[in-house]
Amino acid sequence: MFTTIFKHKPLIHHLTNTVTINDCANVTLAVGASPVMAEDIREVEEMVRLAQALVLNIGTIDADMQAAQRLAASEARRLNVPIILDPVGAGATSLRTSFSKELSRLGCTVVKGNASEIKTLLGENGRTKGVDAASDEIMDREIIRAFARKQKSVIVVTGPIDYITDGMREVELQVGTPRLGDVTGTGCMTASLIASFLGAGYSAFEAAVHGTFIMGKAGGQAASEKGLGNFKRELFNAISLMTEQDLMEVVEHVN
Repeated sequence: MFTTIFKHKPLIHHLTNTVTINDCANVTLAVGASPVMAEDIREVEEMVRLAQALVLNIGTIDADMQAAQRLAASEARRLNVPIILDPVGAGATSLRTSFSKELSRLGCTVVKGNASEIKTLLGENGRTKGVDAASDEIMDREIIRAFARKQKSVIVVTGPIDYITDGMREVELQVGTPRLGDVTGTGCMTASLIASFLGAGYSAFEAAVHGTFIMGKAGGQAASEKGLGNFKRELFNAISLMTEQDLMEVVEHVN
């Protein structure tokens, strides 16, 4: 059990992918935070005022969601509510690319994406197809660190080896399983996990490392299950049963 999150029960406001919205809500609950998915433009700013963190995910973007995310991001910045951006599919279309870049310039606390999506935000040509990244993407880590410093954001690049940096510090995590890519929404859920730590008062770098680690660690624990249904069920079980002690594997990297 994550004592700090359960103690504070932070409200995590999601403006997120409708394909994975239920899983994001449940994974937020699994670590002790409280999810809300309020995207109507008439209440989005008011909900941000109640929240301890804001997730912006462009997976199923449309004009109404764009307007809501702009309003939410602006209000979150005014109130210093931490923002995590998940630029799903950036690089696949001009709409996704331009809107992802627009949101990233708003001062997001954490930006999490796969290699193709992050390369797109850096101005390089990624090879995103839908929400999947090319498996052999190679990135210049100094460019990522410079981008993190310029944006004053923590950057999370997910993949076979997850890479996290705030421009000064960096962590590599190799605790996951390729099976995480077989289930829709594990990346979206990772953003929710990071947001839960952010909302509970962890620093941006700590939150990014802990949230990313939990998804990878849980995936590894569930990887031996036969069938995708069993794998997904055990992934949620592993997340809900994870403890502070499990985080000790990465604590030394975030201090």
